[in-house]
Amino acid sequence: MPSWPSCSGAEMDSEAYTPVVAPREGVNDDTIRVVEWLVGDGERVEENRPFVILETAKATIQLDAPRTGFLFHLVPTGSEIAVGTPVAAVAERPERPRLSHEENRAPGSTAMGDQTITRKARLLMEEHGLSPAEFAGLAVVRAADVEVFLRKQTPTTEAAVETCCGEKVDTDWDAVCDSELHRELSKLLTALRKRMKARFDRHVSTANLLHDRWELARDLGFGEGTSVYDDCLILGDVRVGRHCWIGPQTVLDGQGTLTIGDYVDIGAGTHLYTHNTIERALTGHRAPMFKKPTTIGSCCFIAPQVVIAPGTVIADHCFVAAGSYVEGSFPSFSFIAGNPAKRVGVVELRNDRARLRHLADKAHNPG
Repeated sequence: MPSWPSCSGAEMDSEAYTPVVAPREGVNDDTIRVVEWLVGDGERVEENRPFVILETAKATIQLDAPRTGFLFHLVPTGSEIAVGTPVAAVAERPERPRLSHEENRAPGSTAMGDQTITRKARLLMEEHGLSPAEFAGLAVVRAADVEVFLRKQTPTTEAAVETCCGEKVDTDWDAVCDSELHRELSKLLTALRKRMKARFDRHVSTANLLHDRWELARDLGFGEGTSVYDDCLILGDVRVGRHCWIGPQTVLDGQGTLTIGDYVDIGAGTHLYTHNTIERALTGHRAPMFKKPTTIGSCCFIAPQVVIAPGTVIADHCFVAAGSYVEGSFPSFSFIAGNPAKRVGVVELRNDRARLRHLADKAHNPG
């Protein structure tokens, strides 16, 4: 806890007291809200015991009493005050102290009657030639209040306020975010995230919260038991077998027909292509788009961040290492890796287990 300055008894009815100010918990905090008093007004409080709960932009905190004495509230519950403003005073005697006006505002802030202007707000007001009268009715003027005022006052041309649909966009977006619809949507997404955490112990993007992976695969005509993340980009004729897992941020390009067998896992960020526009781009679109079918066999594992080129054929029971660029044909039980990828080993199946073995290891240990 920070140390609080003591004041002399010249400005009060009773003896010395200690003010306790609202601390700055974050570098961007201009204000803080009083959530709950834990010690009643005028009640005795012990040193280092919490007496109030405050709320910043990112956290809820408790303030501890700097000394033993009698606590007096300086602001009501629910009020929002500038950082550095005294929230309470701890006096030696049960009589309420008489605080000077200057102690009821934040260091670096400006008092205009009953109004407090934070340092950042004051600088913005000076920069744009604004007076406190523009913010009449606000007990505390924050930088955010000045920014909202400036946005509403900034003139816009017709071109600047048109969308592609021809609708005006000079909307109070803060009001939109404060709408009942926004609050209900936030509640729904929070509930869906909790459900995802409870069921699968994971956090996913909003689209994947709203769309069931297995239902999406069924809608696309993929095989039984297959799931595909909603943020997978799927183009053209894509045929996927049973019990496959297609991870997030993947690309399944079927413009030249992509076929994937059963029991295939495709890692996050992997791209499977059946077309490219290399020659088309290099010739200024005089050459046609290149297309060639790509085929992935059954029981394959394609690791994350793999790129598979058009025309590639990978047979059954193959493993492709992460980050590989794969082009060409590979027989069953291949261990594929590299950029460009090569067959660097084999997949060995023994009973219900699989093992990867490099070709160099096999040459030295043929048994």
